[in-house]
Amino acid sequence: METQSKSALDVMKEVYQRQNFVVLDTETTGLHEGEVCQIAIIDHRAITLLDTLVKPVNGIPPDATRIHGITNFDVEESPRWSEIAPIVAACIAGRDVIVYNAVYDRKMMHKSAEACGIEKIDWKTISPFHCAKEAFAEYYGDWNDYHGSFRWQTLSTAVRHFGLRIEDAHSALSDCLMTLDVVRCMARGRDG
Repeated sequence: METQSKSALDVMKEVYQRQNFVVLDTETTGLHEGEVCQIAIIDHRAITLLDTLVKPVNGIPPDATRIHGITNFDVEESPRWSEIAPIVAACIAGRDVIVYNAVYDRKMMHKSAEACGIEKIDWKTISPFHCAKEAFAEYYGDWNDYHGSFRWQTLSTAVRHFGLRIEDAHSALSDCLMTLDVVRCMARGRDG
């Protein structure tokens, strides 16, 4: 007998119902070879567990600053990823982790460890990660025949879809709060 796996949306609804999750977001120095320069984690009640700038080893290029507004001067006195990684691990341990683009954020956390010369943490062994972007793509329902999957939508599109306010986009803490609101709306089946 073949078992069918649950959809990203069904899993997200279950995670939301358990109320034992955190929402994580990062801002980075680049898309492919970047490092984390800001990270935030909130719990399911929107209580901030972590909100900090991170000083990357290789600096923040102007292109990244144009997106999130974080400069090298802003992070000059901030901790390195090597100091932040254990705090992140403690914040997420034993909880589900929701991220708007989970694969990307985990990749940047690995790239940050690599840049610092520390051992990479296999984050998925500490806690299960769930991608709100995949769940929202399914919820939104814009099918892509070529790729055989739902088209991913930006966090801003998801926020607007539910009639929520976009506040301080591309700030890790604000993006966590907006992701939480989107997840809450998906779990309750509410449209804008």
